[in-house]
Amino acid sequence: MSQNLTAEQNFRIYHFTETAKLIRAFRKNFGEETYAIVVKQRGEQAFDTWRKIAADNASNTIHDLIKLLWKPLQNEGFEYQVCETESGVKVNCTRCGLHDLARHCGITDEAFYMFCECDPYITEGFNPNIGLKRTKTLMQGHDFCDFLYYYKNLKGESEIC
Repeated sequence: MSQNLTAEQNFRIYHFTETAKLIRAFRKNFGEETYAIVVKQRGEQAFDTWRKIAADNASNTIHDLIKLLWKPLQNEGFEYQVCETESGVKVNCTRCGLHDLARHCGITDEAFYMFCECDPYITEGFNPNIGLKRTKTLMQGHDFCDFLYYYKNLKGESEIC
């Protein structure tokens, strides 16, 4: 990351780092259950936020979710490709602004639970009929994050771009 950071970027780094330190301290004292608590708390927040976003939209399709979730992330340093498949819509994210920041701060393990594990809650909050499959994340050291958004009532989820 650049040394010429804005005040907002410095605040985000401070906030992420301090949150990660708290998670690490709780994990040290209370074990792996700490991660489950982080996911539940952050996931419920994400669910509520995206349920409200969905309520404000006339349409709640996979394409609407991609437009509302992914399009703004381009301004946050995210790079991704979207591919239509017979099974749904595949998004392969090759650069994630949150991953860049977490790697810079040395908190990728904690950031995985703070951010990546919220993705199913976002999807469920936006439309409970949309499912999400993901097998790879940048936070876990993979080359990209693979998202497959699909309608739960449709068969087949095997298409890969």
